[in-house]
Amino acid sequence: METLTDLLLKSKHRNRLITPETISRLAGGTSARQWGLVNRALKSGDLIKLKRGLYILSPALTRDEISRLSIANRMVPESYITQETALGYYGWLQEEPVLIQSGIGSGRRREYLNTFGEFVYERVPISEADFLKGVDRVVLSGSHILIASRERALCDTINDRGLKWKGIVGLCEELRTDVSNLYRLNQQILKELSCVYRSEKTRQVLSSLLYALRGEM
Repeated sequence: METLTDLLLKSKHRNRLITPETISRLAGGTSARQWGLVNRALKSGDLIKLKRGLYILSPALTRDEISRLSIANRMVPESYITQETALGYYGWLQEEPVLIQSGIGSGRRREYLNTFGEFVYERVPISEADFLKGVDRVVLSGSHILIASRERALCDTINDRGLKWKGIVGLCEELRTDVSNLYRLNQQILKELSCVYRSEKTRQVLSSLLYALRGEM
């Protein structure tokens, strides 16, 4: 009898997300049989559970490189990588963040723990029209991912952590990053983003940052 691993590999699900519907279509038979196949694949390590009802074949089996950032995007499709995870991707941080942080447009905070790490999804309190402002699509390990630009990641971090304006040096200390990173930001993008957050405190901090970068304070 073919294993679930055999069925998935034959169906070209090497690095695709696997749902109960996928398993039902490939394996057929009763629900008991299907979940028996799933459990055996999980125990053997061929199948990895990302969250309830969502799986992927083990990279050790497929020999495919899988990015944790790609996993984060695919676990919650309408999300993008942001905050310290994105800043770490751009080389702003001295240490790689433990959490993989993503932004979502609605709903409650979500958190998942699996083999690839700890994934957190926080709602970003801005309008639907501005949700993807300053978010880029990049290719990483052969997969397309949505990730905040440096400017958007910085803004999301300031907003989520409720940071106060303590000058450029103070902000860099809070972020654990070098001052030169702030001076390389695109000020036009930063100006556009400074208006979209609902928090007046966030808008004030971003306005102060813009003035400081222009040498006006």
